[in-house]
Amino acid sequence: PELTRNLGNIALLDILGSLQLIDAVLAHEVAQVYRDYRRRQHAIRLQGDQKARVPLAEVEQGVLAVRRLWLQVFGAAS
Repeated sequence: PELTRNLGNIALLDILGSLQLIDAVLAHEVAQVYRDYRRRQHAIRLQGDQKARVPLAEVEQGVLAVRRLWLQVFGAAS
């Protein structure tokens, strides 16, 4: 029932972690990655850019965390 409410991504990650449906530490890490992504996106848009592009090296650790979560939830790509 906790997952049926209209909540944002960060809240859903926290709930999934607390329900042990995904690893709680990884859920927290990915939530932080998402916060950083939104912060960067907002800052870039405030500068007038239409697209929020950053060098991969700046976000690579976050990308790896999201991929670990993806693999945990969906498994390896076939």
